[in-house]
Amino acid sequence: MRDVGYRDPVPDELEPSELRISDLDRERACALLATAMEQGRITPIEFSDRCEASWHARTRAELLAVLSDLPGGPPPELAPLVLDVAFGQVRRTGQWAVPELIRIAGLGQRTMLDFTDAVIRRPEVIIEVVANMSATRVVLPTDAEVDTDGLELVAGSVRHRGPTGRPERRPGRLRRLLPGGGREPEPVLPTQFVLRGRATLASVTVWHPRSTRRR
Repeated sequence: MRDVGYRDPVPDELEPSELRISDLDRERACALLATAMEQGRITPIEFSDRCEASWHARTRAELLAVLSDLPGGPPPELAPLVLDVAFGQVRRTGQWAVPELIRIAGLGQRTMLDFTDAVIRRPEVIIEVVANMSATRVVLPTDAEVDTDGLELVAGSVRHRGPTGRPERRPGRLRRLLPGGGREPEPVLPTQFVLRGRATLASVTVWHPRSTRRR
């Protein structure tokens, strides 16, 4: 069993661009490159070279460099979102594209992150709070899971509102296969929200919505 006083180290010394990427990121990069080749933006040789570079990339910065000159840039979920407004208010609501990493860094910042109708394409979303004298409010989508073990607030608090029990897992939905084959169907699991970071005189409120599933 884990010791009560144990806390996983928070790698706040790492910049977002230094974070490691996954095979899913590499696959999506190659898909973007394939589209660019079909549109005539890059040659087949460039496509091959860039795909090879994508599969050899280890960090976000290395992968973003492969996609930097394409129209529209990298996928929004790959580039981290840094919210840094001193003594101001930041809101993200409605149908906004959610990246894998959100960093809240502004001194005295008041932040509202509403994921109810957000577009989430990642199995895990990391919310890093390093803003001192701040107040952060997180509204989770239905059936989301949350982990706040990596969040350390000095002279602050983490509060949970709404149902605090672990949300009920729904049976996995099968992804539709493309004609002619493709990937095996995979279950779509609830998104895991991970809150981490260190901040002083800060408060974080997590709202847990009630499941809409009928019994």
